[in-house]
Amino acid sequence: PPSGMVQQLLDLLHTGTGLPWWATIAISTVFVKTLLLPLIIKGQKNSIHMNNNLPQMQHLQAKMTEARNTGNQLEAARLANELMIFMKEKNVNPLKSMVIPLAQAPVFISFFFALRGMANLPMESFKTGGILWFTDLTVPDPFYILPLITSVSLFCTLELGAESGVRADNLQWTRYVFRCLPVVIFPITMNFPAALLCYWVTSNMFTLCQVGVLRIEAVRKRLDIPALIKHPKSELKLSNKGFVEGVRESFTNSRIAREIEERAKADEMRFKKAGIGPVVKTYTYDPTKQAFAKGAGSNQKING
Repeated sequence: PPSGMVQQLLDLLHTGTGLPWWATIAISTVFVKTLLLPLIIKGQKNSIHMNNNLPQMQHLQAKMTEARNTGNQLEAARLANELMIFMKEKNVNPLKSMVIPLAQAPVFISFFFALRGMANLPMESFKTGGILWFTDLTVPDPFYILPLITSVSLFCTLELGAESGVRADNLQWTRYVFRCLPVVIFPITMNFPAALLCYWVTSNMFTLCQVGVLRIEAVRKRLDIPALIKHPKSELKLSNKGFVEGVRESFTNSRIAREIEERAKADEMRFKKAGIGPVVKTYTYDPTKQAFAKGAGSNQKING
Protein backbone atom coordinates (compact mmCIF):
# COMPACT_ATOMS: atom_id res chain seq x y z
CA PRO A 1 0.00 0.00 0.00
CA PRO A 2 1.10 3.65 -0.45
CA SER A 3 1.39 4.15 3.32
CA GLY A 4 3.85 1.25 3.45
CA MET A 5 5.95 2.88 0.73
CA VAL A 6 6.00 6.12 2.75
CA GLN A 7 7.15 4.19 5.83
CA GLN A 8 9.96 2.61 3.80
CA LEU A 9 10.98 6.03 2.46
CA LEU A 10 11.07 7.51 5.96
CA ASP A 11 13.01 4.57 7.39
CA LEU A 12 15.51 4.65 4.50
CA LEU A 13 16.16 8.37 4.98
CA HIS A 14 16.37 8.03 8.77
CA THR A 15 18.80 5.11 8.80
CA GLY A 16 20.81 6.35 5.81
CA THR A 17 21.43 9.87 7.10
CA GLY A 18 21.17 9.45 10.85
CA LEU A 19 18.79 12.42 11.03
CA PRO A 20 16.33 12.59 13.94
CA TRP A 21 12.78 11.59 13.14
CA TRP A 22 11.36 15.13 13.16
CA ALA A 23 13.91 16.20 10.54
CA THR A 24 13.31 13.02 8.54
CA ILE A 25 9.57 13.73 8.42
CA ALA A 26 10.12 17.38 7.48
CA ILE A 27 12.65 16.66 4.72
CA SER A 28 10.50 13.87 3.25
CA THR A 29 7.51 16.23 3.20
CA VAL A 30 9.47 18.95 1.41
CA PHE A 31 10.83 16.40 -1.09
CA VAL A 32 7.39 15.04 -2.02
CA LYS A 33 5.81 18.51 -2.17
CA THR A 34 8.60 19.64 -4.49
CA LEU A 35 7.84 16.74 -6.84
CA LEU A 36 4.22 17.91 -7.00
CA LEU A 37 5.13 21.49 -7.92
CA PRO A 38 4.68 21.05 -11.72
CA LEU A 39 1.13 19.78 -11.17
CA ILE A 40 0.41 22.60 -8.72
CA ILE A 41 1.61 25.23 -11.20
CA LYS A 42 -0.41 23.66 -14.02
CA GLY A 43 -3.53 23.60 -11.86
CA GLN A 44 -2.93 27.19 -10.77
CA LYS A 45 -2.71 28.37 -14.39
CA ASN A 46 -6.01 26.70 -15.23
CA SER A 47 -7.70 28.13 -12.12
CA ILE A 48 -6.56 31.63 -13.08
CA HIS A 49 -7.81 31.11 -16.65
CA MET A 50 -11.15 30.00 -15.19
CA ASN A 51 -11.32 33.04 -12.92
CA ASN A 52 -10.37 35.53 -15.64
CA ASN A 53 -13.08 34.21 -17.99
CA LEU A 54 -15.69 33.63 -15.29
CA PRO A 55 -18.13 36.45 -16.21
CA GLN A 56 -18.40 35.35 -19.85
CA MET A 57 -18.77 31.68 -18.86
CA GLN A 58 -21.42 32.46 -16.26
CA HIS A 59 -23.30 34.61 -18.78
CA LEU A 60 -23.48 31.68 -21.22
CA GLN A 61 -24.33 29.24 -18.43
CA ALA A 62 -27.16 31.48 -17.21
CA LYS A 63 -28.61 31.63 -20.74
CA MET A 64 -28.26 27.83 -21.02
CA THR A 65 -30.10 27.34 -17.73
CA GLU A 66 -32.88 29.68 -18.87
CA ALA A 67 -33.21 27.80 -22.18
CA ARG A 68 -33.36 24.43 -20.41
CA ASN A 69 -35.95 25.71 -17.91
CA THR A 70 -38.18 26.96 -20.74
CA GLY A 71 -37.83 23.67 -22.63
CA ASN A 72 -35.93 25.20 -25.55
CA GLN A 73 -33.52 22.32 -26.08
CA LEU A 74 -32.33 23.61 -29.46
CA GLU A 75 -31.25 26.94 -27.97
CA ALA A 76 -29.66 25.15 -24.99
CA ALA A 77 -27.65 22.97 -27.38
CA ARG A 78 -26.58 26.02 -29.40
CA LEU A 79 -25.42 27.82 -26.25
CA ALA A 80 -23.64 24.69 -25.02
CA ASN A 81 -21.74 24.54 -28.30
CA GLU A 82 -20.92 28.25 -27.96
CA LEU A 83 -19.66 27.64 -24.40
CA MET A 84 -17.54 24.71 -25.60
CA ILE A 85 -15.93 26.82 -28.33
CA PHE A 86 -15.31 29.67 -25.88
CA MET A 87 -13.64 27.36 -23.34
CA LYS A 88 -11.48 25.82 -26.05
CA GLU A 89 -10.39 29.23 -27.36
CA LYS A 90 -9.53 30.43 -23.84
CA ASN A 91 -7.85 27.12 -22.90
CA VAL A 92 -10.22 26.58 -19.97
CA ASN A 93 -11.18 23.17 -18.62
CA PRO A 94 -13.05 22.79 -15.28
CA LEU A 95 -11.77 19.22 -14.91
CA LYS A 96 -8.15 20.44 -14.89
CA SER A 97 -8.94 22.34 -11.70
CA MET A 98 -9.30 18.94 -10.02
CA VAL A 99 -5.61 18.22 -10.64
CA ILE A 100 -4.55 19.86 -7.37
CA PRO A 101 -6.87 17.99 -4.96
CA LEU A 102 -6.45 14.72 -6.88
CA ALA A 103 -2.67 15.02 -6.59
CA GLN A 104 -2.62 16.19 -2.97
CA ALA A 105 -5.17 13.83 -1.44
CA PRO A 106 -3.32 10.50 -2.00
CA VAL A 107 -0.09 12.01 -0.66
CA PHE A 108 -1.75 13.37 2.47
CA ILE A 109 -3.63 10.13 3.14
CA SER A 110 -0.49 8.03 2.63
CA PHE A 111 1.57 10.14 5.04
CA PHE A 112 -1.32 10.24 7.51
CA PHE A 113 -1.70 6.46 7.78
CA ALA A 114 2.05 5.85 7.59
CA LEU A 115 2.90 8.18 10.48
CA ARG A 116 -0.13 7.19 12.53
CA GLY A 117 0.83 3.53 12.19
CA MET A 118 4.43 4.21 13.21
CA ALA A 119 3.29 6.29 16.20
CA ASN A 120 0.65 3.79 17.36
CA LEU A 121 2.98 0.78 17.06
CA PRO A 122 4.84 2.53 18.72
CA MET A 123 8.35 2.76 17.32
CA GLU A 124 10.73 3.19 20.26
CA SER A 125 12.90 5.68 18.38
CA PHE A 126 9.80 7.83 17.82
CA LYS A 127 9.61 8.44 21.58
CA THR A 128 12.84 10.43 21.48
CA GLY A 129 12.71 11.57 17.86
CA GLY A 130 11.10 14.97 18.43
CA ILE A 131 12.53 18.39 19.24
CA LEU A 132 11.91 21.29 21.61
CA TRP A 133 8.68 20.74 23.55
CA PHE A 134 7.46 17.72 21.51
CA THR A 135 10.29 15.24 22.06
CA ASP A 136 7.90 12.25 22.01
CA LEU A 137 6.36 11.87 18.54
CA THR A 138 4.02 9.06 19.62
CA VAL A 139 1.82 11.25 21.86
CA PRO A 140 -0.18 14.45 21.27
CA ASP A 141 1.44 17.83 21.84
CA PRO A 142 0.95 18.50 25.60
CA PHE A 143 0.83 22.28 25.05
CA TYR A 144 -1.40 22.19 21.92
CA ILE A 145 1.07 24.41 20.09
CA LEU A 146 1.35 22.12 17.05
CA PRO A 147 -2.46 21.89 16.60
CA LEU A 148 -2.65 25.68 16.85
CA ILE A 149 0.11 26.18 14.26
CA THR A 150 -1.59 23.63 12.01
CA SER A 151 -4.95 25.43 12.18
CA VAL A 152 -3.49 28.92 11.70
CA SER A 153 -1.30 27.86 8.78
CA LEU A 154 -4.25 26.03 7.20
CA PHE A 155 -6.37 29.17 7.56
CA CYS A 156 -3.67 31.26 5.87
CA THR A 157 -3.33 28.68 3.09
CA LEU A 158 -7.06 28.65 2.33
CA GLU A 159 -7.49 32.41 2.73
CA LEU A 160 -4.70 33.22 0.31
CA GLY A 161 -5.79 30.58 -2.18
CA ALA A 162 -2.25 29.26 -1.97
CA GLU A 163 -2.83 26.03 -3.88
CA SER A 164 -5.05 27.29 -6.69
CA GLY A 165 -3.80 30.86 -6.92
CA VAL A 166 -7.43 32.06 -6.80
CA ARG A 167 -9.10 33.35 -3.66
CA ALA A 168 -12.66 32.29 -2.86
CA ASP A 169 -14.08 35.84 -2.79
CA ASN A 170 -16.45 35.12 -5.67
CA LEU A 171 -18.34 32.41 -3.78
CA GLN A 172 -19.58 33.63 -0.41
CA TRP A 173 -20.44 30.21 1.01
CA THR A 174 -17.07 28.81 -0.04
CA ARG A 175 -15.34 31.60 1.84
CA TYR A 176 -17.34 30.84 4.98
CA VAL A 177 -16.55 27.12 4.76
CA PHE A 178 -12.83 27.81 4.30
CA ARG A 179 -12.81 30.08 7.34
CA CYS A 180 -14.67 27.62 9.55
CA LEU A 181 -12.59 24.59 8.55
CA PRO A 182 -9.45 25.50 10.59
CA VAL A 183 -11.64 26.09 13.67
CA VAL A 184 -13.13 22.61 13.27
CA ILE A 185 -9.71 21.09 12.63
CA PHE A 186 -8.15 22.41 15.86
CA PRO A 187 -10.02 20.19 18.40
CA ILE A 188 -9.56 17.17 16.12
CA THR A 189 -5.80 17.59 15.79
CA MET A 190 -5.40 18.06 19.55
CA ASN A 191 -5.44 14.26 19.88
CA PHE A 192 -3.15 13.53 16.93
CA PRO A 193 0.37 12.18 17.59
CA ALA A 194 3.05 14.84 17.26
CA ALA A 195 4.53 12.94 14.30
CA LEU A 196 1.38 13.60 12.25
CA LEU A 197 1.35 17.29 13.09
CA CYS A 198 5.06 17.56 12.31
CA TYR A 199 4.17 16.49 8.77
CA TRP A 200 1.08 18.70 8.52
CA VAL A 201 2.82 21.84 9.80
CA THR A 202 5.73 21.30 7.39
CA SER A 203 3.32 20.78 4.50
CA ASN A 204 1.38 23.97 5.28
CA MET A 205 4.55 26.03 5.74
CA PHE A 206 5.92 24.77 2.42
CA THR A 207 2.67 25.76 0.73
CA LEU A 208 2.79 29.27 2.21
CA CYS A 209 6.39 29.67 1.03
CA GLN A 210 5.30 28.37 -2.37
CA VAL A 211 2.60 31.02 -2.76
CA GLY A 212 5.06 33.70 -1.68
CA VAL A 213 7.51 32.66 -4.40
CA LEU A 214 4.77 32.33 -7.02
CA ARG A 215 3.66 35.90 -6.32
CA ILE A 216 7.03 37.28 -7.40
CA GLU A 217 6.51 38.90 -10.80
CA ALA A 218 9.77 37.57 -12.27
CA VAL A 219 8.85 34.02 -11.25
CA ARG A 220 5.34 34.35 -12.70
CA LYS A 221 6.73 35.55 -16.03
CA ARG A 222 9.27 32.74 -16.07
CA LEU A 223 6.56 30.13 -15.44
CA ASP A 224 4.07 31.87 -17.78
CA ILE A 225 1.46 32.30 -15.02
CA PRO A 226 -1.18 34.84 -16.16
CA ALA A 227 -2.24 37.83 -14.07
CA LEU A 228 -5.33 37.32 -11.90
CA ILE A 229 -8.32 39.55 -12.67
CA LYS A 230 -10.56 40.49 -9.76
CA HIS A 231 -14.12 40.87 -11.04
CA PRO A 232 -16.73 43.08 -9.34
CA LYS A 233 -19.62 41.09 -7.90
CA SER A 234 -22.04 42.81 -10.29
CA GLU A 235 -20.41 40.92 -13.18
CA LEU A 236 -20.80 37.50 -11.53
CA LYS A 237 -24.26 36.12 -12.16
CA LEU A 238 -23.84 33.16 -9.80
CA SER A 239 -22.47 35.17 -6.87
CA ASN A 240 -26.00 35.97 -5.63
CA LYS A 241 -27.07 32.33 -5.74
CA GLY A 242 -26.60 29.71 -3.09
CA PHE A 243 -23.39 27.70 -3.15
CA VAL A 244 -25.10 24.36 -3.90
CA GLU A 245 -27.39 25.84 -6.57
CA GLY A 246 -24.56 27.66 -8.29
CA VAL A 247 -22.29 24.61 -8.34
CA ARG A 248 -25.11 22.34 -9.55
CA GLU A 249 -25.96 24.64 -12.45
CA SER A 250 -22.32 25.07 -13.37
CA PHE A 251 -21.64 21.32 -13.44
CA THR A 252 -24.87 20.57 -15.36
CA ASN A 253 -24.06 23.12 -18.05
CA SER A 254 -20.44 21.95 -18.24
CA ARG A 255 -21.65 18.36 -18.62
CA ILE A 256 -23.98 19.32 -21.48
CA ALA A 257 -21.20 21.24 -23.22
CA ARG A 258 -18.84 18.28 -22.80
CA GLU A 259 -21.41 15.84 -24.23
CA ILE A 260 -21.93 18.06 -27.28
CA GLU A 261 -18.16 18.31 -27.74
CA GLU A 262 -17.85 14.51 -27.60
CA ARG A 263 -20.64 14.11 -30.17
CA ALA A 264 -18.95 16.65 -32.44
CA LYS A 265 -15.67 14.74 -32.19
CA ALA A 266 -17.45 11.45 -32.94
CA ASP A 267 -19.14 12.98 -36.00
CA GLU A 268 -15.79 14.33 -37.21
CA MET A 269 -14.16 10.90 -36.82
CA ARG A 270 -16.99 9.21 -38.74
CA PHE A 271 -16.71 11.85 -41.49
CA LYS A 272 -12.94 11.29 -41.84
CA LYS A 273 -13.41 7.52 -41.80
CA ALA A 274 -16.02 7.76 -44.55
CA GLY A 275 -13.63 9.83 -46.66
CA ILE A 276 -10.58 7.55 -46.45
CA GLY A 277 -12.16 4.18 -45.70
CA PRO A 278 -13.78 1.66 -48.05
CA VAL A 279 -17.14 2.49 -49.59
CA VAL A 280 -19.95 1.28 -47.36
CA LYS A 281 -22.21 -1.12 -49.28
CA THR A 282 -25.75 0.25 -49.23
CA TYR A 283 -26.98 -1.35 -52.47
CA THR A 284 -27.90 -4.83 -53.73
CA TYR A 285 -25.31 -4.80 -56.53
CA ASP A 286 -22.09 -2.95 -57.27
CA PRO A 287 -22.86 -0.04 -59.66
CA THR A 288 -19.17 0.31 -60.58
CA LYS A 289 -19.25 -3.06 -62.29
CA GLN A 290 -21.29 -4.03 -65.35
CA ALA A 291 -24.09 -6.43 -64.63
CA PHE A 292 -25.36 -9.21 -66.92
CA ALA A 293 -29.02 -9.56 -67.77
CA LYS A 294 -30.68 -12.58 -66.37
CA GLY A 295 -31.77 -15.13 -68.96
CA ALA A 296 -29.57 -13.64 -71.65
CA GLY A 297 -26.43 -15.10 -73.13
CA SER A 298 -23.26 -14.89 -71.20
CA ASN A 299 -21.90 -12.29 -73.64
CA GLN A 300 -25.02 -10.07 -73.61
CA LYS A 301 -24.45 -7.04 -71.38
CA ILE A 302 -26.86 -4.49 -70.12
CA ASN A 303 -25.96 -1.12 -71.43
CA GLY A 304 -26.68 1.66 -68.95
